[in-house]
Formats: sequence, structure tokens, C-alpha cells
Amino acid sequence: MVVAALLAGCAGSTSRSDAPGASAPDTTLVPVETAPPTKAAPLVAWTGPVEHLFFHTLVIRPDLAFQHDRISQGFRDYFVTVGEFRKILDQLYANGWTMVDIHRAVKGTVAVPAGRKPFVLSEDDVNYYDYSRPRGVGWRLVLDDDGDVKVETRDDQGTRVTDDDLIPIVDQFVADHPDFSAAGAKGIIAETGYQGLLGERVQDPSSPDWADAEARAKAIADRLKATGWIFASHSYGHNDEAKQSPAVLQRDADRWKAEAEPVIGPTDIYIFPFGSAPKPGSAKANLLRDAGFTIQCDIGPTARLVHVGGVDIMSRRHIDGIAFRDGVARLVPLFTVTAVEDVAARTN
Repeated sequence: MVVAALLAGCAGSTSRSDAPGASAPDTTLVPVETAPPTKAAPLVAWTGPVEHLFFHTLVIRPDLAFQHDRISQGFRDYFVTVGEFRKILDQLYANGWTMVDIHRAVKGTVAVPAGRKPFVLSEDDVNYYDYSRPRGVGWRLVLDDDGDVKVETRDDQGTRVTDDDLIPIVDQFVADHPDFSAAGAKGIIAETGYQGLLGERVQDPSSPDWADAEARAKAIADRLKATGWIFASHSYGHNDEAKQSPAVLQRDADRWKAEAEPVIGPTDIYIFPFGSAPKPGSAKANLLRDAGFTIQCDIGPTARLVHVGGVDIMSRRHIDGIAFRDGVARLVPLFTVTAVEDVAARTN
């Protein structure tokens, strides 16, 4: 969570030690008791299903996103706001949920603190596309002076670096609630490639800023991986891959690996755009498996994990405006929609 540190001064006090007639300060050293370091909660094995929840980058300025034009309906349907996401995290934590690594989930080796339940978190399209940048979402990810990942925004209020996006919010939430993460797990960052990575436009080597942009993106990716985040391919072009030919799918996968892998590193996770996945065991599913993507994620209303032809297929629940509208009952074990939805912002 964003923490505002307010330093209050005491100007005008007549009790200052340098005031006329004040006695000398007592410099006797008093032992100070310090709290012992917090120990990680012991983990216990989990044998039930594992939820997988996904979001898009967050709406920071609802007044820009939720207007009254064609594109606004897409923001209402597929995005949540910063305030909604913070409330969702609070409720997930209160309801006993803890983030786990997807690799443990597919291997059946999940362990969580006693009394808590596991879920995998993922965030799609962490590219900060040209269409969304002026509509109240982030512009790109950046590193602050402490080396932590933040979001940069650019709008009519100027250029700012804040915590108001999914990654920095989760990072702070885990710092405040260590048992919200099992074994240091954070989330999965799903990247396309056609408009760069992490907000840096690295797809065009002829750009005069290309080398600097690639270096910035690589530094952010390295920091994310060092702090528990992992990456997934979300395809290169964000096309409906159930409808593509194997040859087109192969070209798309090759291009993603050629442009994204040098920046963010290799991954074995593939997240289908629109959740539109080829039939398990089909030539296209096997093509992706042979490219190294042995974990493949579609979209479904409930937790589902199947193993077909050397591929682990995990379904994800979309958490967005459509889920707020149509999936209220199914979301009850996770959070209460009426307690998190910002109706006023969405109706604007």
C-alpha cells in the first residue's frame, strides 16, 4: 500500500532546550528494547485446487478511462481501478488467500501458511499500449532511487512516478503482510511484443532511443525477477490464436522469443490472448510446447488444472468489470463485489 510519511515540526514551542533558562538536556543513555526479527510463517502442504486470478494494468485516472465513447466500454469491461484493486487485496488477505508460484501449482507442491489458501496472480498486457496511455493508465514502469519498481504517468497533471499500479501495490502489500506470499511468490507478468515491453518501445531497433530503452527495460525486468515476479509470453501480436494457422502461430512465437527473451529472459509460461486456446493436445498446443511453453493458460470460471501431452493447462479467472457484473456469486469466496466496486467512478 502507498504509505505517506508526514513529518510534523514543532516550531514555536517554548520547551526547546535552547530556549532562555532551559536546563541542559539529560544525556543518560537508556537501553532500548528492539523487537526480534519477524519469522516467516511455517508452510503446510496444500492438496486442493489452486485459483488463478488475472488483472490488466490498473486505471489510475477513472475520469480519463471511463468517459462516454467507444473505447471507454473496454475500460469498464476489462479493467479495475487502483482503489478497487487495493480493496480486493484487502479482502483476499482477510479471506485467507496467499500468493503461490505457478510452477508449484502445476507440480502439486504448493505449501501455504496454516489456515490459508493458495492462488496464482497474473497481470496481462504490461506493455502500456499507445491507445491506453492517454486514458488514465500508466505510461511505463520505472525504477526509483531505491531501485524499486514504480509506475510513471503522463497526463494533464504532469509527469509523476507513483505506487499506483499493480506491481508496486503488490510489492508493498507483501512487505506489510508477509504471509500473503508463500516462499516469496509474487505474480506473473504477461508480455506481448508489438509495442515493446514494460512501457519501453524496444520493438524497433532503428529508433534512436532503442538501446537506452532496451537497457531500461532489462534493468526493470531484472529487478522484478529478483523480487519474486516471473514473466510469461502473451504472444507477440495479441491475436486470437485458436483461429490462427500453425504457421502464423509459429512465426508469432518466434518473433516473441527473438525480441522479448533477450530483455526479460526465457519463460515456460504462455498466456493465450482472450483466453482463446487451441484444443489441448492439438498441433498448435504442441507447437507452443515444443517452443518451450509447457505451462499454458486459458480463461475459465473456476479453478482448473489439467495435464495433456506434456503441457500443464491452467485456467484463470478474469477480475474486471465484466466479473463485477456477471460473476458476483462466483467471486464470493474471494471478495465481495459490492464492497470493492467503485460504482461512482464507473458511471462517471
